[in-house]
Amino acid sequence: MSARRWLLAMLAVVAAAAAVLSFAALRDLARQCGFDPRLAWLLPVVVDAGAAAGSMVWLGAEASARARRFARVLALGLLVLSVAANALGHVLEAYRLEPAWWVVVGVSGIAPAVLGAVVHLAVLVGRSVPTPEMPEVDQDLHDQGMTWWDSASPAEPEPSDRAAALIADGIGRRRLAKELGVTEHEARQLLAASRQPNGSSDRSEGE
Repeated sequence: MSARRWLLAMLAVVAAAAAVLSFAALRDLARQCGFDPRLAWLLPVVVDAGAAAGSMVWLGAEASARARRFARVLALGLLVLSVAANALGHVLEAYRLEPAWWVVVGVSGIAPAVLGAVVHLAVLVGRSVPTPEMPEVDQDLHDQGMTWWDSASPAEPEPSDRAAALIADGIGRRRLAKELGVTEHEARQLLAASRQPNGSSDRSEGE
C-alpha cells in the first residue's frame, strides 16, 4: 500500500474516532443542560453538519469570495465551539458540577444560531452563480467601446426614399428605371410625381 493510501486510511480512522467521541461529549452536555434525552443527540449533529457545510464551501472553487470567507468563519467557529463544548462537558462530568445558567442559555442557542448561519451561507452561494458570458464577437466590440448598433451595417433605404434621392440627384427616366429595376413608364410616373409646383422637372426625362 502506498504512503498516500496509508495516510487516507489513518485519516479515516482518526475522523471516525473523533466524530464518535465528540458526538458523545456534546450529547452528554446537552443532557446536562436540560435537553430531552431523546433529542440530545441532535446537538452534535447540528454542530458537525454546520462545520461540514462550511468546510465544503470554504474549500470549494465554485462559490464567490464573499461566500468562501463566510464559510471559513463558520467552519472554524464551529470547530472551536465543538472543542470548547467537549472540554466543558468533561469538566462538568469530572467534577460533578451543575452547568451555570449562562452555559444552559449558550448551549440552547447553538442550534438556531447554526441554522441561521447555514441559511445565510446558502443565500451567499446562490448569489454567486456565474452569469452567461457574452459571445466572443460581442465581447470584442464591448471591449472596444462599441455596441451592436455601432457595428451594424446601415439598412437599405426604402424604394420610395431611394427614388426620391435619385430624382433629387437629377437622374433621367431611363437611368431611373435601370437603377430601380422598373419600367420606363413607371419611372416616368415617378418623375412626374416629383415635379415642382411650377411644372418643371429636375432634369430631362430622356437621359
